[in-house]
Amino acid sequence: MADKFTSPREIAELNIRHYKHLLDTPLDDQTRTIVKRLLAEEAARLAELLRLDDRRPPQRGEPADKDDAP
Repeated sequence: MADKFTSPREIAELNIRHYKHLLDTPLDDQTRTIVKRLLAEEAARLAELLRLDDRRPPQRGEPADKDDAP
């Protein structure tokens, strides 16, 4: 669960980094399968968060179009 300092997007990114790191270590086949599944789920979660973030209206002080940002 996110706290007031860590966004769901940041948590998903950290989880993805962690799962990728685990895959670079020696794992038994069952654990490797589980970590790959968790990585895929977290990547899907991050993609959904990014999609939702693109759809939200700009907040006060943000450019209306992200391409307009300096």
